[in-house]
Amino acid sequence: MIKAVLFDLDGTLIFAEKAIIKGIQKCFMMHNLCQPEEEMIRGTIGLSMVEAFSVLQFPDPEKGANLYREFFLEQPEDISINPESFELLDILVQKNIQVGIVTNRRSAKRLIDRLPFPVSFDVVIDLSLGIQPKPSPEGVWYALAHLKISPQEALFVGDTHYDIIAGKSAGVGVVGYTQGMHGEDILKEFRPDWMIDSLDEILIILDSA
Repeated sequence: MIKAVLFDLDGTLIFAEKAIIKGIQKCFMMHNLCQPEEEMIRGTIGLSMVEAFSVLQFPDPEKGANLYREFFLEQPEDISINPESFELLDILVQKNIQVGIVTNRRSAKRLIDRLPFPVSFDVVIDLSLGIQPKPSPEGVWYALAHLKISPQEALFVGDTHYDIIAGKSAGVGVVGYTQGMHGEDILKEFRPDWMIDSLDEILIILDSA
């Protein structure tokens, strides 16, 4: 029996691609560096910000990531909740299923507090806890321990192959969401247990699990 559904944040519960791209490009501009192309930045979404800045060859990835975090929340107009999540989260809570977030962000709670989610999350796991970023399963394991459930009692929903790898390594049921960053063609290569085009399909999975 599934007792909890864990979600990735960016590309799954929220759409923040524009804000991410603007924030990263602004960091390069502030250091008088050539700004990476949008497509190159998109390829790093899903990594931790330190890893993303390293891939983009920023001189000091840690400094770039810290600067980015300051810029990101200055762009609320470019951050929105996935409208599919509103009804789903309400229904999950009504069914007494716990809901949580496992993200490669460092300050997810600060962002979540600024967004009008319809429910409170039972657990939010981000890199401020000192865990390894996805594709490491550590964040998923941390969430399971907090909720006091086994891997067999949880689903993890994400839109990148980093999410799929993390979930499979953690031993939970893994749901690939095709409307985020990586899309169906990439996700299916990593063999999630289920593929969905809409978040409400999670309810069908729960009925059959």
